[in-house]
Amino acid sequence: MAALETPPRPSLWTDTLVLAGRQVRLMARSPQTLVLTAIFPLILLCLLSVSFATVVMPGAGYAAYVDYTVPLFATMGITFATLSTAIAAHADRTSGFDDRLHTLPISPLAPLAGRILADTIRNLATVLVVTVAGVALGFRFTEGLLGVAGYLLVPLVYGFGLAWLMVAVSMAAKSAEAAVSALNALLLVASFLSTGFVTHDDLPGWAQPIASANPVSHVIGAMRGLAHGGEVAGDALSTLAWSLGLTVVCGLAAVRFTARR
Repeated sequence: MAALETPPRPSLWTDTLVLAGRQVRLMARSPQTLVLTAIFPLILLCLLSVSFATVVMPGAGYAAYVDYTVPLFATMGITFATLSTAIAAHADRTSGFDDRLHTLPISPLAPLAGRILADTIRNLATVLVVTVAGVALGFRFTEGLLGVAGYLLVPLVYGFGLAWLMVAVSMAAKSAEAAVSALNALLLVASFLSTGFVTHDDLPGWAQPIASANPVSHVIGAMRGLAHGGEVAGDALSTLAWSLGLTVVCGLAAVRFTARR
């Protein structure tokens, strides 16, 4: 009798890269992802900077407000692009694609890890697109290459944790519409009740504690400090803590929901 072939052993790294490549190709073909990744934050950058520049910073000039808000619009681009993560993850679950993956000799964590890695690549593209547009409008770095590297890294850390939240919700939701509706409201509140558009002291008294605890405020604060100088450590550590918390809690929830199926 011929010897039976030994099935290939799963490789978390290789399987993750293969599935991340699939996700990146799907994103590149999706008009919705293109809009959320690049067009939406660019529209916000142009329209809202024009609307609020003279109100928030009277006499400072348009370029000064662009300096202040580019980190916000990069963060908002990442925040709302994760909605496409929830939609895609739910579609893979309900279409049977995830079930087919589980019949293959691949690492059980690779489908989730591949999606998160693809999201990180998309988030880097968002930050680069918004920042390049901001530079054309007057945004400038003053802290050298190290500041630029930190400025790019902080929103990726934030997006990593947020992507796990989206995956966990998509694994539990009965429909993509229900998941997106609930998440969209949450993301809007997080974006506008932050220190992105106006300073902390210019917010109403009831909103200031919310803005202080809001992870979006910490991401934006760290990016501003890395780009233009100022206090960075507190906001950077808060961003890291939020991302780790979301990764641990939502990552475990996503794995548990997947295992139940």
